[in-house]
Amino acid sequence: MTKQKATGKKEQFTQPDKSKLPLIAGIVVILLALVFVYAQPTGTDTQAETVYFGEPVTTPRSYIGRFISMTEVEPLVEDGQVKIPLAELERFSIVYFELENDQGTLVPLMAYITPSGRLFMGSSMCEPCRGQTFSIAGETLVCDACRTTYTIEDHQFISGAVACGSFPPDNMNGIVVNGMAVIELQEVLNWRIRAL
Repeated sequence: MTKQKATGKKEQFTQPDKSKLPLIAGIVVILLALVFVYAQPTGTDTQAETVYFGEPVTTPRSYIGRFISMTEVEPLVEDGQVKIPLAELERFSIVYFELENDQGTLVPLMAYITPSGRLFMGSSMCEPCRGQTFSIAGETLVCDACRTTYTIEDHQFISGAVACGSFPPDNMNGIVVNGMAVIELQEVLNWRIRAL
């Protein structure tokens, strides 16, 4: 039996490079910060609805089981504002009217009361199909041209043409003043077709 001779060499294990430790620690801190930011609560759905169409301006109502087409009305334009009597909205539920923007383009507009009693006043164009009229169908808003459907309270896309669903009717922040649904004329003058 032969004896193996010890060589006296020891295996060497390398220590991690100390210059990389701050970089690794920095990445860990950034990841933890991102997790913290995205884990924060964002509020309730009710708050999101309130911000989109403002506070209720009239009593809640139900459109379930109903299909309501637009009624054309003539707006009153005075003192830099566009006005529709709230009584007309109560009577017809959804109305249509037109005004020109500052480039001479006819802007299709609508106003309606949501089931929660909030006011929507804004564009009545479904882009890019260029449909200009909508109907209330139960708790939804439907483009009469392409049948793209949105939630009635906040215009979230439900079904239909995905391209049109990306460009729901534009909210112009209507308010009620002295029995009139009102938007600023400047909102109409500045309006442009978004999907060209």
